[in-house]
Amino acid sequence: MIQIKEIVAYSHHGKTRSLPLKLGAVNIISGESKAGKSAVLKIIDYCFGASLCDVPEGKVRRNVAWFGLLLQTSSGQAFIARQVPLGEAKSSEAVYTLVGADITIPSGDMLRQTTNVEGLRSQLASWTGISSYRHTPPDGQTRDHLVASIRHAVALCLQSQNEIAQQKWLFHGANDRDKAQAIKDTLPYFLGAVSDEYLSQQSELKAVKAEIRQIERRNKEAANIRGEGTSRADTLLSEAKAVGLSSVSDLISWAEKVAALTAIQSTPLSLSLAEGNDATEFNRLTSIRNQLLKQQSNLLGTLERARAFEGTTKSYAIEADEHIARLNAVSVFDPNCSDHSCPLCLQVLPSESVAPSIAQIKQSAAHLGQGRGAVDATTPKIDFAIAEVETELESIRQQLGHNRELLSAVKKSNERLQLASDADTRRALILGRISLYLENIPAAINTSGQDERLQALKIQEKELETLLSNEAMQERLESCLSNVNRNVSAFAGKVKLEYSDSPLRLDTKNLTIVADTLERPVPMSQMGSGENHVGYHIVAHLALHDWFARRKRPVPSFLIFDQLSQAHFSPDSDAKAPKEKVDADRLAVKGLYGLIFDVTNALNGGLQVLITDHPYFDDDQRFKDAVVERWIDGKKLVPVDWVTVTK
Repeated sequence: MIQIKEIVAYSHHGKTRSLPLKLGAVNIISGESKAGKSAVLKIIDYCFGASLCDVPEGKVRRNVAWFGLLLQTSSGQAFIARQVPLGEAKSSEAVYTLVGADITIPSGDMLRQTTNVEGLRSQLASWTGISSYRHTPPDGQTRDHLVASIRHAVALCLQSQNEIAQQKWLFHGANDRDKAQAIKDTLPYFLGAVSDEYLSQQSELKAVKAEIRQIERRNKEAANIRGEGTSRADTLLSEAKAVGLSSVSDLISWAEKVAALTAIQSTPLSLSLAEGNDATEFNRLTSIRNQLLKQQSNLLGTLERARAFEGTTKSYAIEADEHIARLNAVSVFDPNCSDHSCPLCLQVLPSESVAPSIAQIKQSAAHLGQGRGAVDATTPKIDFAIAEVETELESIRQQLGHNRELLSAVKKSNERLQLASDADTRRALILGRISLYLENIPAAINTSGQDERLQALKIQEKELETLLSNEAMQERLESCLSNVNRNVSAFAGKVKLEYSDSPLRLDTKNLTIVADTLERPVPMSQMGSGENHVGYHIVAHLALHDWFARRKRPVPSFLIFDQLSQAHFSPDSDAKAPKEKVDADRLAVKGLYGLIFDVTNALNGGLQVLITDHPYFDDDQRFKDAVVERWIDGKKLVPVDWVTVTK
């Protein structure tokens, strides 16, 4: 929930203009033309993160340095202010925000940039309760993914003077094609057709699919190793028999074949060397080679650990440098401020706050600096140790090369030794293949648990895909719209709009209202008369916000209508119009106001409505009680004594 408690304007010379509003109620600003009424909506839009400042050139824009809003949120209050663009600039990134339980409007000299527009949008989305809903376009469409934002939500809350009488579309900014498409894409989320568990279900589906792929990959690998049935085991046993490693029958069971292969793997391999001096020399050289290989393995392990430690040290140094740089940013703040002040805004923190003080941040930076110095001192020692190991390893490799040459010479000098060595090599190769096969046998022969898990995951995958499908979302959207459309018809009937005797529906594809008459569907653009267009804009937005409020959807809980009565009459034309016409128009406009009062009151504080308009009905007590200010006789949004500044 988020509503506007106060609108604030700051002059270039320290003056402040405040416009308090009532929460959960109808607020009316009535008055003459050129008093700044239409600028109110544009100020609110700008403070809610609009890309451009749409406040027109003139005294409102030239005489104001900052626009601000005091907001009431579900958890307290928030104040936001945004600087008015300077010179020919169309926007400003300078944004000031303040959050607290009960905020006092800051003075103009306190305003400074504490965030930018993107940061403002993120904060507003958080206060409103907007989650990271991501709309994925249907297959075949080229537009990018879209994440719901506060800008999409606020488009459902504003109706400017030009939009409230628009005959083709209902929503703020929908004249822009991209903005209209964004409203269509996000409206199901704001209505609640996309469930609140949608994001978690998306993540769950992603995890389920990943586990399914992992199990299927393991099963495929196991099947490849196992081969077709027992053929792989039969092949390995046949090869083992050929070199004298086994004598088992081919007719034994699968389990017995696995046991036989396991026995072969665990049998030590004896060397069948020829007798004589050459064999003795071969044994001696082989023993030396085994020792060298062991030394090489130990050195490689040492080198790997040393390099890992070196990498960890460098990573720590990089992280420490980044943390020190961030912590040193505290030097830009006032060193004389209280230690119990916010390092960012220098505001004194409450006693129960545990936020670090400036002194603590400096102490942390000094501590990191000491650790960084220790790393610098250790680095040369690590480099020296690595160099020593690499030198020793190179020596071992040279000795292995020399040993290999001697072994080859001995083998060539004795034919019997050559044959024995070849047989041993073949046996070792077969043993290696058996070992590889047996290492993967558990996954290959005991897959019942994995198969059961795979079936359960596929069932879960299907259920989640059904929940997240476009068909399911469309069904939920139609359910939401059915409830909204019921109020559209009821509200239109109360104010006696044309076609209100036919079923009415919100067309989310074309962003309009359609009356389903007996002959054919009639869109709002073909209903004729500005009174109908204004009426259906009001009716549609009231029906939507009634739904948003009752379902506690993440949409700002306010509606703003600018120049509600424009299609009926204005004070300037009253004198020229026949009395009967004026009376009929006044009755129609008072009917619209009455509907707004009724819907707002029924929501018990769940909706705030702000209306800027010309008429003042002194015979309607509810209207008079709702008027927060009346801008006549020189009273305006921006006081006339504020000095204009040329930018």
